Amino acid sequence: MLITRFLHFVGSALWIGGAFAAMVLAVTSRKESMVVRAGVFRLLVNVHTIIIGTGALLVVGTGFLLTMWLAQSGAGEALSQPRIWIMQATGIVGGLMVLLIGLPTAVKMGALAVPTEGDEMLPEFERYRKRQAVVSSVAGVLAVISLFAGTVL
Repeated sequence: MLITRFLHFVGSALWIGGAFAAMVLAVTSRKESMVVRAGVFRLLVNVHTIIIGTGALLVVGTGFLLTMWLAQSGAGEALSQPRIWIMQATGIVGGLMVLLIGLPTAVKMGALAVPTEGDEMLPEFERYRKRQAVVSSVAGVLAVISLFAGTVL
């Protein structure tokens, strides 16, 4: 139980911290040349798959285990609290968004991160970049809501 809770907290730190780092890199790379931007977006694939994806998977997986443990230990009344429902719902939806939409989009975006001769990115890249920005923003807000509900409410 203690190790599961620890992994749950580590996963939250990886997911939220990695998302903030990816956001800062993506936003600050706008000032750079297209060659540098392409390199940053190819590296962001690793940030998404290794750090953010692992964190989201840890959070969802350990959250499921912790819920099962609470239900079996006779502490089922704790599961009926609204803050627990908010934490679980936002964590699951945000985690699934990261794992099912965000990671494949990041991989496609990284593969398309090649500047053209006109010192621009491919139009397909821009489409995936916009999708990634929306998915990452929504999943990040859901992760923060989940963290807030689990610790403060």
